[in-house]
Amino acid sequence: MTKTHRKATSSAEDAFNRHYAARWGEERWSNSLLPALRQPTRYACVLNRYAALPGGLQLIQDPNVETRELNLPIKANGARLGDEGYPPNCYARYTKPAQDSEAVPSAAPSDLPFPPPGQINSRLLSHWNLDGASVLAASLLDPQPGEHVLDMCAAPGGKSIVLCQRLFPHYHLDPSPLKQKSLNILKLREGSLTSNEADATRHCRLGDNIKAYLPKALIDTPGSRLLRVDGANPKNANQLCVSVQGKIQGFDKVLIDAPCSSERHIIHAQAKAQASGKDAPEMVNWRPGSSKRLQATQVDLLLNGLRAARIGGTIIYATCSIEPTENDAVIEKVLSQIEKERKKGQQWSARVGFGAGMGDQALEAQIETSWAERTKHGWIALPDHPSGEGWGPLFFACLTKTAD
Repeated sequence: MTKTHRKATSSAEDAFNRHYAARWGEERWSNSLLPALRQPTRYACVLNRYAALPGGLQLIQDPNVETRELNLPIKANGARLGDEGYPPNCYARYTKPAQDSEAVPSAAPSDLPFPPPGQINSRLLSHWNLDGASVLAASLLDPQPGEHVLDMCAAPGGKSIVLCQRLFPHYHLDPSPLKQKSLNILKLREGSLTSNEADATRHCRLGDNIKAYLPKALIDTPGSRLLRVDGANPKNANQLCVSVQGKIQGFDKVLIDAPCSSERHIIHAQAKAQASGKDAPEMVNWRPGSSKRLQATQVDLLLNGLRAARIGGTIIYATCSIEPTENDAVIEKVLSQIEKERKKGQQWSARVGFGAGMGDQALEAQIETSWAERTKHGWIALPDHPSGEGWGPLFFACLTKTAD
């Protein structure tokens, strides 16, 4: 490495740290948030309900740690999000208490990763490992059998698999009380999941993962749609929508996990490169202005997600960025654009917040205690959250499409 190159890298990393210290405060960035972001990403595990749950649960056990049900928020009816009537399938790992201590559950998250998925008594894979905050975002959409759901930026497929298992319980391998209920719903309305990915390489990976986790009987139905559409192009909104009895219909639920700066990836790439005496291209090429360019795409994605939703539909917008330009500022720009379009005759608007914009105090209290901190328009899960769980980063905001 040349002296000039080392100087450029040092300058880029310094600029990176100065930028985010200004965003999050020098003390928090240096003493809490940056050290937490440098730690290995903590993963949760989602068992595949289309394979045998007992076999999957056995596969993910390890005698050196405790495997516990993921602490997703509990709804007013007492059920965890997405698990009403189902056996649990979302798990996290924690350290075991010392043998000489009293039998009090340990609260310390374990950094021991879950094993890779395997095939359990079927051709389908047993589980998917992903950040617990991503499970939360998909769960907050709370899809129900019979609904039409869009996963706008679906690759590599983990959140689509979470959504699908909740939309189509009648295909679960193991019995559950909701199997018959969902079959009764299907007689009235058959739901769908549209998994969309614009990038060709990522679209192929998404398709491979869908085939590895979902039964062929489900994949072959009209309810499972795999698209490759540019979700940021406003002309493509109708291509995303489903056709029901020959009529274009808006989605009940839309998840937009938008492409973003992914600062934790940059931090990890730099640490890995420096261990070999090198520097990561991601850090060398980082520029403060890159978020502005990404923001334009993110705004277009969210606007198109709203266009593709029905009146009353719910949209979750999410990124794994810690940059407010890509988070709250996107929501603000979208609301501003909607207002401009309403003045030109557009007949719909949007409200921000859970409960169709009215709020949900019980849900929000659980999120704040165990998962994330509030932002102007949404929430952000960060690995230095006081709960000590270490999830994130993941920003998410809930919007409801409303009639003007």
